[in-house]
Amino acid sequence: MRIDQYIGLNERASRMVNKTMWVREIGTTILPGGRRKSFNRKVEVPVARRKVIGTIEGAWNPQVANLHRHVMPNGKVYEEYVQEVPWHGGPMYFIALKDRHGKPVQQSLWTEAEMAQY
Repeated sequence: MRIDQYIGLNERASRMVNKTMWVREIGTTILPGGRRKSFNRKVEVPVARRKVIGTIEGAWNPQVANLHRHVMPNGKVYEEYVQEVPWHGGPMYFIALKDRHGKPVQQSLWTEAEMAQY
């Protein structure tokens, strides 16, 4: 069976851009009919702001996945790009990160050994 296979970011890159933090939310929910219900809760939210900047077109699917820009709280910007597309029953899309100057982020790069595991 031939399919488009989205592999995505490696574990190191995922940890970089998918960090979360716990925050406290306080507010009021207004229900239908005007009844109000207060809340005070802790929720986990992403640290980075994420925006879609492109898509990956597949061999068989018009869109395999979105590519994102991640803006970190310290101002660093990371953009996803397709690092490699080897074929094994279809294209396999390995994603890495580049910085705001277009330079690949070293820890986000897939090694040959890591790609061989797929």
